[in-house]
Formats: sequence, C-alpha cells, structure tokens
Amino acid sequence: MSNRDRLTVTLGGPWRLYSHPLAGWEMLGTVQRGMQIGALARSPAGVLAQINAGAARALDQRKALASLQVGNKS
Repeated sequence: MSNRDRLTVTLGGPWRLYSHPLAGWEMLGTVQRGMQIGALARSPAGVLAQINAGAARALDQRKALASLQVGNKS
C-alpha cells in the first residue's frame, strides 16, 4: 500500500460487511484505500482505523480527518 493512496470515506456506509461492532469503538462507515475496503472506526483513544474481520489497521490520521471533512460536506 503506497502512502499516496487516497482514502475514500462513506459515512454511515455498510461497515457491518467488514466487521462486527467492537466494544468501545465508534463505527463510522466505510473507508477505501486503493483496492482495499473495510469498516471505518474510531478507537477509544481517538485513532481512526480501518477494520477488517476484527483486525484494526491505523490510518494516516491527516488523510483520514481530511476525508471525513469532505464526507461531512456531502
């Protein structure tokens, strides 16, 4: 996965296709990085992450926050 990959966020997207609810995590929607797609979630510590089958991968926080702001405008 390249650092240049764009994040595409869909707030309220079908995150349940990619993960079950995680205790203490806020499930926000879906996120796509390149060809990978998964649930978008915020950890109890405030870190935005992509979740696939219960495995969390922290996202580039700057890109994720920028994508969330664009997602909130639409």
